Amino acid sequence: MYRSATDPYSFGYPHACDDCAILGSGSGRTLRVAPYLKVGGLFRLMLVGQDPTVRKKPKRVKHVLMLDEPSGQLSRWLRDLFGPNKFERLTIYATNVVKCSFSKPPSDFDEGGLVFLSPYAEVCRQYLGREVGAFQPDLVLTLGEPSHKLFRHVLDRPDVVGEDMKEAFTGLFVRASIGGVAFDYSPCLHIQTFRVAETYGKRVDSFRAGLTQRLRSIGST
Repeated sequence: MYRSATDPYSFGYPHACDDCAILGSGSGRTLRVAPYLKVGGLFRLMLVGQDPTVRKKPKRVKHVLMLDEPSGQLSRWLRDLFGPNKFERLTIYATNVVKCSFSKPPSDFDEGGLVFLSPYAEVCRQYLGREVGAFQPDLVLTLGEPSHKLFRHVLDRPDVVGEDMKEAFTGLFVRASIGGVAFDYSPCLHIQTFRVAETYGKRVDSFRAGLTQRLRSIGST
């Protein structure tokens, strides 16, 4: 059962962890970015990113997805996506599939981002299970294709949704679960892709309509 909380760590995000020591130290991994929690209302939205590593000024990242910065690009985009009034009324918990930051973005490692991150995601899956169980989300959105692909493998039934974004982002929401805890789920396009989404046609409109339908209970915009 969902427990009301003000401490974002109360949902199971690790304060400290050395489980990835078995993968070696060449990645420069550090666990230094905190989860994000905004308490707004009864509707619980869980946002899942890939990992907290950024290319420019990495030390500026204090919380997952930098949602602690109201004027940040993602915060502004989410307000536009949900509508500012509804956004403020959401209870939002943000985490990453992989909790650690690395010495450089995963895509810059020789094996490529997804291959590089996969063993770390396998170690971190225990935390995602705890977070979902404690937060009890109504809706989960993963941001970007790598986040979706890594998150999909944590689902009780990965086959409920396609692996590639063009297959998985249908504009509809699937009923998924982790550890028996059920929620509505959809991957979400990267911000830049969302803004030039001709490739996805009417699926973006269907996605927005689906969000509106799910948020009716928290008032009008």
